[in-house]
Order: sequence, then C-alpha cells, then structure tokens
Amino acid sequence: MDTDSTPKNCILIIDNEPLMLSKILSPHYLIKSARNGETGLLMAQKQDVDLIVLDLGLEDMTGHDVLAALKESEKTKGIPVIFVTGSPAMGNEIRALTNGAVDYIRKPYVAEIVILRIGIHVKLLTQMRMIERFSLTDGLTGVNNRRCFDQQLEIEWNRSSRNGTWLSLLMMDIDRFKAFNDKRGHLNGDVALKTVANVLVNTVRRGSDYVFRWGGEEFAIILPETHAEGAKTVAENIRENIAATSIIFNGNETNVTASIGASAIIPQSSGSSCGINDFCEGVDKALYRAKQSGRNRVVMA
Repeated sequence: MDTDSTPKNCILIIDNEPLMLSKILSPHYLIKSARNGETGLLMAQKQDVDLIVLDLGLEDMTGHDVLAALKESEKTKGIPVIFVTGSPAMGNEIRALTNGAVDYIRKPYVAEIVILRIGIHVKLLTQMRMIERFSLTDGLTGVNNRRCFDQQLEIEWNRSSRNGTWLSLLMMDIDRFKAFNDKRGHLNGDVALKTVANVLVNTVRRGSDYVFRWGGEEFAIILPETHAEGAKTVAENIRENIAATSIIFNGNETNVTASIGASAIIPQSSGSSCGINDFCEGVDKALYRAKQSGRNRVVMA
C-alpha cells in the first residue's frame, strides 16, 4: 500500500482524446482533462493546475491559440505548458517553444518517455517554487519578508479596487527595541523578534490575512476585506497579546510592548487621489504618532 501522503501535482490535459495520456500519467499525478480549448482555458482559470499538456490540433482552436490565451492571463501565465502532437512539422515545434511552451512530445506516445519528460518539468517546478518561497520569507522569523509585502499589497490593492471591498493595513514597531538589544544582546533580541512574529501569526488567524517582517523590529499585517473597526480590533488584540507574552531566554523572562498604526480603505481607480504609496505613508505616520504619544497603543490613520 502507498503510504506517501504528499499531495500529487495536478496536470491538466487539453486534448481531443485524453484517455491515453491519462492512463500513462494517472498513477503518478492528479489528472484533469478537457477535450477542447475553451473548456481547457476555463479549467485552468478555475482550478489549481501545476502543469498543462496541450494538444496542437484541437477541434475548436489551435494549441497555439490556447497557449497565447494562457500567457495573457495573470492566473495561468506561469503554468508550464508541454505540447503534444502527431505532426512532424518542425515549424510547429519552433513556434511553440518560441511562444513559451517548455517542451514538445510527439505521438505515438512512448509511456516511459512521457513519464520521464513530464517528471523533469514537475521537478523543475517544485525547485523553482522552493526558491521563490525562500526568497519571500524572512530567514529569522519565518514570516513573509518585505519583498513579499510589496508584491502582496499590490495584489490585494488591485483586488479590492476591482471588487469595491475594504483593505486594511497595520504597521507595528516593538517599543524601545534598540535598548532591549543593547541591554540583553542581539541573540536575545532575535528571540524577541521570533516570539513576537509567533504572536502575530497566532493572532491573525484568517487564511486571507498576511504577516510580514518589514525590517528590523517593524512588522506589517495586510487584512483584506476588513474595515477600519475590524482593523482596530485586530490591532488591539495584537498589542494586548504581545504585552502578555513572555520573552524567555537563558532561564529569564521579560516582556515587550508594541506600537501600531492602522488604516482601512476601499481603493479606487488609478485616478484616485489616494494611491497605494499614500496609503502606506498614512499608516506609517499613524505608527509614528502611536510612538510619539506614549507607545504601547494603536493609532488609526
């Protein structure tokens, strides 16, 4: 019995006759199939697909047209596409690879070759995802890093703008962290940072919310579909939980507090007077006011 609990990669086969490929690949991957280009494009948009195997000669459109549509979509442009065809024409292979396909497999299928070539691209995909995940993660605390913040805030801003929904942002500083480091040492400062990051992750529990280490002792939290009152509630919960959590090092315990700036907005069109940079600046100013007015408090922008 197979005891491997690792989820299988999902492969979408877009082919007039997908049964042969499905039979070859289904022992190794989760297979979904579509018999025409229109259905395949719809499935690629709506489902989590890791790799697409695309027939050149479909009934409703050419494989080249499907590839072009996939590359035009934000959702599907990064999915690797492998062409399959019975055509011997070299020009089709050149065109497919030039336009973004990652490989080209000819019919009739040799099962061992199909499995090996698909396996190579799935392995490459896994490695690239691991590299990307490391590049977007803070090495000390394990939460998302500043680069990830910049990417995700733009994504959520655009999503909220399209849907007309609230978007909230919190920025947080650990109070008097330089003095903490000077007194207790940078190694214990690292313990404090990791402890605070853990509090943030455990306090911000929705799967749609994001915690980031902005840099140094500063953190940021993105709360999609959250209005000002909700943002303030989350910020106060964070502030209280940090103050109540002990920082433990070398058998000793201490506590830190945090100051938080927060704001909520329904982003408007690109012509709006308040853009994404203005929004961040407003939250940063609120954080500054929280520190100037005594620390260990939440100030709304």
